[in-house]
Amino acid sequence: MKFNRLWIGIILLFLISGLWYIVNRSNFINEILGFGLKPIWKGISFSGSESRSFFEHYLFLINLKKDNERLKQEVLILKSQLAQYKERERIYKKLENFYKISFNLKYPKVAAQVIYKPLDPFSGIIFIDKGSKNGIMPQMPVLAAAGGEAVALIGQVVEVYKSWSKVILLTHPSFAADVKIIRTGDRGILKGKAEKYCDLQYLPSTADVKPGDEVITSGQDALFPKGLLVGKVIRVGRDPSQAVFKLAEVAPLVDFHNLDLVFVLLKIPEIPL
Repeated sequence: MKFNRLWIGIILLFLISGLWYIVNRSNFINEILGFGLKPIWKGISFSGSESRSFFEHYLFLINLKKDNERLKQEVLILKSQLAQYKERERIYKKLENFYKISFNLKYPKVAAQVIYKPLDPFSGIIFIDKGSKNGIMPQMPVLAAAGGEAVALIGQVVEVYKSWSKVILLTHPSFAADVKIIRTGDRGILKGKAEKYCDLQYLPSTADVKPGDEVITSGQDALFPKGLLVGKVIRVGRDPSQAVFKLAEVAPLVDFHNLDLVFVLLKIPEIPL
């Protein structure tokens, strides 16, 4: 009887000690719970990691797209600025070349850009961006570089406003200038006719004019200075309306189709017209 009580006491002592260990040292329970919940925690952790990675990648792509758009805009701006610089450089070179080859002209010159030119190549008018505030007046001669090696007459100012002017070209029906052939000295009147070429009228019937002859201003019409290049003779014949004169066709030296920069001579008529 005493022996059984002893064993019961020993067993109770172990049970109490075990419970005390379990209460005060819960690692055992934690291990059990951890073992059971580990797959769930792992899944949650993996899902969170994948979601975070997805959103980080998404935000990266959005920022990358914004950067690409910004860079595209910057490239367009730079291209536009480069185009402007190239255009300015081209204009400056043309200005420099013109003043270099026109040093013998004694009159002041005003450079002007063409701001309007009709699509019709034979209309014979242009508008320029200089006017009365720049000293320009009606009837002043207008010049341009011919092939980068010479200066040639291209027309005459006919209307002037404060900041722009209207110019008629050699080919305009209203244009007329007293000219002469360099080789022979024969004089005539250059007239526009709304075509590609001009007529050289009132040439003496004895004039030895040939295709290829260069034509310059004579300086005897009180409008244009003497010696300005005008064009070249391309054809010679008899004037059908006045048989006592020869009639020639003259091609202007300047290409009016690509005209974008001109120079106005600040010269007023010597005789009021």
